[in-house]
Amino acid sequence: MRLTLDHLVLGTADLEKSAAQLTEWFGIAPFGGGEHDLFATHNKLWRLDAPNYPIYLELIAINPAAKPKRMRWFGLDECDFSTASILPVGMVARCVDIVAAVEQFGPTHYDVLALSRGDLNWKFAAERSDYCFPSQYPNLIEWDGGHPLDDVASQGLTLEQVIWPQNLSLALDWPCPTQLGGNGIFGVTLTNAIGQTIQF
Repeated sequence: MRLTLDHLVLGTADLEKSAAQLTEWFGIAPFGGGEHDLFATHNKLWRLDAPNYPIYLELIAINPAAKPKRMRWFGLDECDFSTASILPVGMVARCVDIVAAVEQFGPTHYDVLALSRGDLNWKFAAERSDYCFPSQYPNLIEWDGGHPLDDVASQGLTLEQVIWPQNLSLALDWPCPTQLGGNGIFGVTLTNAIGQTIQF
């Protein structure tokens, strides 16, 4: 099954503080965001243009005002932000049939969850065991109808390159040039509207 890159995920301990930092680096505020009741997390979103198709960047953090109903996604409970306030914690691959994708990548590895927020509805394949990024298994998502990028204009941010780990079992139609890194090596290169390079 061929997949596309839906979004990249950065984690932080303080959503508002780190969102302000990214807004300064990017030169533009996030276009959206919200809360995830099941996981007790909240996020901010930016659109990323790319040569083949746009994706979005998600900044996510534990919501201190909420209690999770299951293990938080993207390993946020175990993340250590003492050396860096913003860290890559995930990449999410989009599919048209998440049940078939789960059968392909690991039927005993995932729980398929039906999720919603506002007008958005989606299915997400959450790992059953402790999550470690970069994982050998892709995060999978299937949108039901609307998508966060619907009617969102370009924000002047361009995804230039993704370095992804060679131990990730992933056949994916990438939106931009890629480079194969070593096991566990992941990186993202962006440019902002005035041509400055930003790397994670």
